[in-house]
Amino acid sequence: MVGPSGLGRRPDEPFPHGVRVDLAPGVQRPTPTVLFGGTPPRLLRLSRRGAALVAALEAGPVGDAASARLARRLTDDGMAIPRPGPRGAPVDVTVVVPVRDRPLELADCLASLGSRHRVVVVDDGSSDPDAVAAICYLHGADVVRRAVPGGPAAARNTGLRTVTSELVAFCDSDCLPRRGWIDSLAGHFVDPLVVGVAPRIVAEAAGHGASLLDLGARPAPVRPGSSVPFVPAAAVVFRRDALGDGYDEGFRYGEDVDLVWRLVEAGWRIRYEPGVEVRHQDPTAALTRLRRRFWYGTSAGPLERAHRGAIDHLAVGVGPACTVGSVLLGSPGLAVLAWTVTSARLAWQLRPLGVGRRFALRLSVGQVLHCWLGLGRWCTTFGAPLLVVAALGSRRRPARRTFRVLSLAVGSALLARRAGPDGGAGPDGGAGPDGGARRLLVDDVLGELAYGAGVLTGCARARVLAPLVPRIGRPRPGRSPRGATPRAPALRRRASAMAG
Repeated sequence: MVGPSGLGRRPDEPFPHGVRVDLAPGVQRPTPTVLFGGTPPRLLRLSRRGAALVAALEAGPVGDAASARLARRLTDDGMAIPRPGPRGAPVDVTVVVPVRDRPLELADCLASLGSRHRVVVVDDGSSDPDAVAAICYLHGADVVRRAVPGGPAAARNTGLRTVTSELVAFCDSDCLPRRGWIDSLAGHFVDPLVVGVAPRIVAEAAGHGASLLDLGARPAPVRPGSSVPFVPAAAVVFRRDALGDGYDEGFRYGEDVDLVWRLVEAGWRIRYEPGVEVRHQDPTAALTRLRRRFWYGTSAGPLERAHRGAIDHLAVGVGPACTVGSVLLGSPGLAVLAWTVTSARLAWQLRPLGVGRRFALRLSVGQVLHCWLGLGRWCTTFGAPLLVVAALGSRRRPARRTFRVLSLAVGSALLARRAGPDGGAGPDGGAGPDGGARRLLVDDVLGELAYGAGVLTGCARARVLAPLVPRIGRPRPGRSPRGATPRAPALRRRASAMAG
């Protein structure tokens, strides 16, 4: 893996001039000199000059060194979103399409890609290589034949070794990209520290719910701890020189997550751009979708061994955890006490920033709600049998206990829908709000169970427990790229990440 310095770039390279930067959706300004938001949520206190620079960024593109440093910090923290225009110069890119069998899907994919860019199809040991070769010939694509199947990572690496262009785009054979998708993403590469950009993956067939690879409608930096912690390899564009040998062929699933995290650890930035969409031919059969969710989950164990501590399925603060735990245990008085103490402590911490008590109150309520929904999803994913036992096995006030326990499962479904195409998504692949009762049952509930079973299986095979263990306490800040920009002079003080 080649870091920015290996390509002659400083790891603290300022943000490029001439690019617009907008505050990210959900970022709040409780006072003119305080910003709240990002992933994980945090408070930034600005100097007067910093507040003026933020106003200038909202009004126009980056125009000087100070605004460039501030834009870098805000975009790294997920508090601002870059809005580059289309790339002016022609895009020097090669598209690599791995395939094994599926000639009809390959024909549709190549027709969607068109002939504007060079396309290399890697035949990963198809049973009928002549059919694959004939389709490639009809669409003007080069074909590389692997005699023995090696899996997606090996196939992509085989194609990567044939690439000499500045950029390489990976596109799976079951994807149907729209014309111009690469040109729309390539504008992000004006930033010398951006190594990869990914579009939003949407379902090709209407009426069958969201794609399992849909990461939502909000743009975000891609890194552990972000609202978009990874991007799938189904459709993504990278700088060729930074990839080195490419994907780790030891991964059967999760090789795309591993590559993204290695690039981030090397100091690069990766962007998720949902304004560009690529259609994906997802399975429509319920059993097939559940099986795929299971196999996605099995990658958690190997990923934990390769990237210690990068996976958090549940991370909450001590105060919200005590409040929610007291409610579940049937102690409302203790819950009120825990929430009151947490809210008072938070208001005291925010007082030097000039933030009013009302904002602190809203923040503490949001933390408790986040904790409740997150705990419900975690329990549904990894402890559904325990939920059932807890709901049915209580002899003391069984109706109240059953209601409290089952509310966790309902919260899980609500969180899955909130984290779908209209919001963010977790590493299990988000699912959206369309599809009615069938989607609620199959993708939101059974899908969580299938994913959790996969995580348990993968962790057992890798002999790790960390992805299963909730983390209660001060949240680990999202992993910023190594050598990230030091504090901009416009920032007086950067508060720690907020719990919950």
